[in-house]
Amino acid sequence: MSHPSQDLKAGADRPPADPLPMLAVYLMVVFLGGALLAPWVWKVVQEAAPGSSLAGQPFRRYVDRSLLALALAALWPMMRLGWFPGIQSAGLAWRPRSRGDLWIGLTGGMLSMAVVAGTAIGFGARTWNPNHPLPLYFLHVARALGAAVAVSLIEEFLFRGMILGSLRRCRSFAVSAAISSSLFAIVHFFRRPESPASVDPWTGLEVLGRMLAGLSDPASLLPGLLSLGLIGWLLSWCRERTGSLWLPIGLHAGWIFWFKSYQFLTVPAAGSEAQAWWWGSTRLHDGWLTLVVLALTSLLIVRSVGRRVVAAEPLRFPG
Repeated sequence: MSHPSQDLKAGADRPPADPLPMLAVYLMVVFLGGALLAPWVWKVVQEAAPGSSLAGQPFRRYVDRSLLALALAALWPMMRLGWFPGIQSAGLAWRPRSRGDLWIGLTGGMLSMAVVAGTAIGFGARTWNPNHPLPLYFLHVARALGAAVAVSLIEEFLFRGMILGSLRRCRSFAVSAAISSSLFAIVHFFRRPESPASVDPWTGLEVLGRMLAGLSDPASLLPGLLSLGLIGWLLSWCRERTGSLWLPIGLHAGWIFWFKSYQFLTVPAAGSEAQAWWWGSTRLHDGWLTLVVLALTSLLIVRSVGRRVVAAEPLRFPG
């Protein structure tokens, strides 16, 4: 009969299970389940709050939010089963360097997108929009800050804390970052289809298909998908190099704040549509200028943060 310590040693020596099959199941549950859940959420809102701003939201937003809600809800069983890292290993622990990492990220994110916005304005592709009343500026700042904090925390926890963390259990950083960055890019490349004339139990699947339709059109993939993939890779590298999520959260929050502010503070100049391939739209990431600035930002961050000697804590999985 083997000694318990020998059993523990044998378990420790056993290679970790490949997370890809369960990750594929997780994604199927999220995408299919979220699309099937959306019509029921829409129906409840229409009956509970008819005529409200929530009830008047485009149906694609119900699909989008249902996907996110299910993705977050499914994290707990994935952690309990040991397929995702434990909550204490997600990278949110506050360490001596965390404050500095957060500020480096915020500064880098905001300055990089400020360069894109300032260049577009300077060359006449965008113009300032001075038509907002003063109270609306304060409301915008509050909304943009709220979105920056909430989205950066949720998405970094999900994509870099959980998905990247699970893949790093038994795969190289290059492979893990490529997979997690691709997923990150795809979910941010959704199209915005018109709301359907009517909603039935299968409408969510139909709208989800339309949201993903842009991925089948090669002409629409560049440079937006490259920019999003580069963003995902840089955030993954920061998570790997610093051993925490605070630098990625800062970068992500800075970008989101500028994305929101760019849409609010500027409008396209007359005749700028012909050069949209370079300047991008109000979403910023779909122009070649943004890709160039993101590449330079990545080089600067890699050069500055890459000099550190950091022993990241090993990922701990429940069980």
